[in-house]
Amino acid sequence: MEYPKRIDSHISESISFNILSSALPKEWIVRELTERDYGIDLYVELVGKDRKVTGDLVALQVKSIDSVQFNDKGLFTYSGIKMSTINYWLGLPVPAFLIVVDLSNQHVYWSSVEMNQREGRFCKDNKTGSLVLTRDSDFSEVGLVLFKVIYLREKRWPAIENAIEKSIMLYNSLGPLVLMCNRKDDNEFCSTTIQYMLIQHYEYFSLLSRYLLLKKPKALPYWYDQHIEYIKSKKLKPSLTFSYKVIKDMIRYFVWDYRDCIIASYQLVTESQKEYFSNKFPYLFMHLQGRPHAFVMDDWAARYYFDEYEDETICPEKLFFQDFEEFDWILSDLTKT
Repeated sequence: MEYPKRIDSHISESISFNILSSALPKEWIVRELTERDYGIDLYVELVGKDRKVTGDLVALQVKSIDSVQFNDKGLFTYSGIKMSTINYWLGLPVPAFLIVVDLSNQHVYWSSVEMNQREGRFCKDNKTGSLVLTRDSDFSEVGLVLFKVIYLREKRWPAIENAIEKSIMLYNSLGPLVLMCNRKDDNEFCSTTIQYMLIQHYEYFSLLSRYLLLKKPKALPYWYDQHIEYIKSKKLKPSLTFSYKVIKDMIRYFVWDYRDCIIASYQLVTESQKEYFSNKFPYLFMHLQGRPHAFVMDDWAARYYFDEYEDETICPEKLFFQDFEEFDWILSDLTKT
């Protein structure tokens, strides 16, 4: 007598879902879909240890293989994904991740679809695409922290991308701004223009530091609190703009990491993700190709931070509109340092 038989792929699928369910934090909300033909198996809502449900939603596509074999660099490539499926993932309103379950040891690995796109792994002319997974991209304690960071980066990517573009475009204003502020008396209050420029740089720094350097910068309100405390301690007249003492402290705190953020942004645009950025920001990319920026020129600190070029910087406001062409011949080496 004939009966239906359960095929191997269905068995592997059930095992994979059970393994993934065990690997995910218990407080997360798993929303399994009844229709999976279009490339998404689960929507998962990330819930913190405080149990607050904040609407942080991620789309997961689950695959399983007998064994994940990483190469010498700790990378594994999952191939053969239809480009129609990848295009569907990229069109979703929430970040999408490929989940690969290693059936041999029950380890679970993840890979961000959007990040793979920016790194140029999808070619529109091909029928299939590949995603790269790393040995660290699992659901261990460390891997889980990294997953949350990558998820938040993808969720906030439009703002991060804007910060990348604007920080590169406005980097010339950073040095003269630092120089002008460092020359002021501590108890003097800055103008609204200076305040706006400083805050703009700091907001770009906050985003890029958190999501490119993986650091935790102080939030902007911290500096407003410092401003209020300084006014009280010196018994100064209240002001809506910062004293230069607070500004100098602020500059000392963020300027070096911010320059690292700008260098990292520059390398994304011109090297590691240049195909993506050349299509997204063609004029910025062409400008950088024709006129690179001397982000790490040897005398940046001497010129702007330590003020050792007095003869050349008598009018620092004029420096906002200058390029230092004497560094052009070594720019290719400087930006790779």
